[in-house]
Amino acid sequence: MTHTSHTGTCHCGAVQYTLKRDPMFVHACHCRDCQTQTGGPFAVNALIERAAITLTSGEPVRNEQKTRSGQPHDIWRCGTCGTALWSDYGRREVMVFVRAMTLDDPARCPPDVHIFTRSKMPFIDLPDDARAFRVFYDMAAEWPAESLERYDAIGTRRLGV
Repeated sequence: MTHTSHTGTCHCGAVQYTLKRDPMFVHACHCRDCQTQTGGPFAVNALIERAAITLTSGEPVRNEQKTRSGQPHDIWRCGTCGTALWSDYGRREVMVFVRAMTLDDPARCPPDVHIFTRSKMPFIDLPDDARAFRVFYDMAAEWPAESLERYDAIGTRRLGV
């Protein structure tokens, strides 16, 4: 990715947004929470600073979710059609996980890693070169240096389980 903007929208078009830069990192998460919340075999989440999102139309609504871990999880949805636009895991408020499939061109943000593959559906075949982890991974080993610098700059604790 090359520091370009990305646009996205909910299904009905009421909420539209722009990412002012590329995501720091992209997860394909196969955990059971993501499966049941999306109704699909995994969620593709583009991790980005909250300040890097500009709303260009509408205003998403926060929905608090229960999680298997007991940690707070807020999903920001279109109030009209209910499309999940991004999540704030752990209520950090400075970083969100944008649902990459709501981007106008989601192919520009493919997964860097597949996580929680212990609950991956058996009918999903990952590419041979996919970086896949049974649970989670070591951020310092997987993230590019520039992304780690951005992450550290927002002053949140490192991701983990």
